[in-house]
Amino acid sequence: MRFDEFDARLSQLLRALPAGTIADLTDGMIAWWSGTRTVYAWVGDGGRAGPGSRELDLADDWGRFHDWLAAWIDEPRFSTRPDAPACLQDFAQTGA
Repeated sequence: MRFDEFDARLSQLLRALPAGTIADLTDGMIAWWSGTRTVYAWVGDGGRAGPGSRELDLADDWGRFHDWLAAWIDEPRFSTRPDAPACLQDFAQTGA
């Protein structure tokens, strides 16, 4: 699976789910639909945004995560937070 295929499938899933849904890609990587694109972020091992959190260009890191995420897309895991839309919008704008 190429990154663009993964991104298209994940984007389709996220658009179909309620606003504020977060794709839990790994223990430290999440993704969400921003309204225009899927945003990927490294939030660390705790799985929560905080110091050290940053947006990822997953296309550049695809080789490193390919096997894990190619399997993940067949059994995706999501979570929701009531404050997620505002929290994630702030993250996307500030990077943390």
